Amino acid sequence: MEKFFNALYNCIYNLGLITGKIIGGFFKKIAKIIKKLFHFNKASFSSAKVFFKRAIISVVVLAIIGTTVYVASSNSNKIKAVSLEIDGEVIGYATSQTQADSAETMAIEILGDAGVKKVKNNEVRTDACNIKSASVLSDIIVEKLSEGLVAVNEIYIDGDLLCAVEDPQAARDTIKQTLDLAKKVYPNSSVSFAEKITMKPTYYARNNEKLYTTAQLQTALKNADTLTIRHSECEENIYLTDYDTVEIQTNTLFVGDTRVRRAGQNGSEYAINLVTYIDNQKVLSEHLMSVAIREPVPQIVERGIRAESLSMGSYTVIQTTGIFCWPAVNLYTVTSPFGHRSLGYHRGIDISGANASGSLVVAGAAGTVTEAGWSTGGYGNYVIINHGNGVETLYAHMLDNSLMVSPGDTVQKGQTIGRVGNTGYSFGAHLHFEVRVNGNRLNPAPYLGLE
Repeated sequence: MEKFFNALYNCIYNLGLITGKIIGGFFKKIAKIIKKLFHFNKASFSSAKVFFKRAIISVVVLAIIGTTVYVASSNSNKIKAVSLEIDGEVIGYATSQTQADSAETMAIEILGDAGVKKVKNNEVRTDACNIKSASVLSDIIVEKLSEGLVAVNEIYIDGDLLCAVEDPQAARDTIKQTLDLAKKVYPNSSVSFAEKITMKPTYYARNNEKLYTTAQLQTALKNADTLTIRHSECEENIYLTDYDTVEIQTNTLFVGDTRVRRAGQNGSEYAINLVTYIDNQKVLSEHLMSVAIREPVPQIVERGIRAESLSMGSYTVIQTTGIFCWPAVNLYTVTSPFGHRSLGYHRGIDISGANASGSLVVAGAAGTVTEAGWSTGGYGNYVIINHGNGVETLYAHMLDNSLMVSPGDTVQKGQTIGRVGNTGYSFGAHLHFEVRVNGNRLNPAPYLGLE
């Protein structure tokens, strides 16, 4: 640092000497003139010459040092900034490029992108007092670039631009007048617009086609596609309330039979609803309150659970409490239920008993035979009957040459279709019985009244 100041001093000193020589020559000429006028001697003149030379050098050195100190002091108080310029004129300073961009973005929202493109940015140093906020800079940009434009307010309907007006209060009054007319049509309703109306300040050229007068705005609002009226009102009604049906079981009726013990009666209630319409179309109904006028009377239905035997001449079939009769005559022991077992998951139930081999196998319900014959999948001799509505039953492991039906035959409930055997994948004479609903094997127990 000491070397730097010595070099600076030598530079200033040499500059002072050069300046002194130039000024000294000038004063030498003046001195000759003074010498002639006042008859100075050589010694006095030489002394004056040295004095003036030293004085001039001192003044120049002091001036240069003072200027350097002033400039350094001035620059030390300045900060980095970004200048905003329009047509070469600096209109303000921002602390950073981000703040400058923010000011321009706010101006774009008012003027549009095209005008704000005139704004240029440069990195500079300036006094802290010259810095302005983004909002103030935005206002300055708008003020500078809005010459020749008119301040307006854009009107948006559900986010879509309808028009722009110069007098926002006149526009609000016009919109209110439109709503007041609707209130006269629906005097007892809460009336509003179905659409959301917003206004946004900006600048337009005077000849912009979207700049409407009050009369033009009134015409636009009369268009049915512009605004729709929403009105809500309370409506009073009397409604019927449905009765419930309660079932009770009785052994005085056979399985499948029903009887109405008490007929049901609908009730009624008085209700108030808040109903909302848009252009006279109901869009919403909210229940406010209701009072029962007459309570509904439940209907009571008796359902029979009494089992019934079917006499088929030479044999008797047991009618279960389920929808199917018992499929094996005189055999009532379930030797293997539906579900998991040691041999794997069982898809049906096995029915057997004393002297099972040769016992009659009957159709659980009326239907059409879809399959009858030998199974390669372990069922042995088997029959499948379709009972409609996606319900099927399967009968398997029957005796050889015992099948009494063929595919396509129609059978009745309890009709003989074969005899119990031990064919296929079987250990001892028994009937394997399955119930299938839409192709899914279900537990047959409930369908035979076992659960």
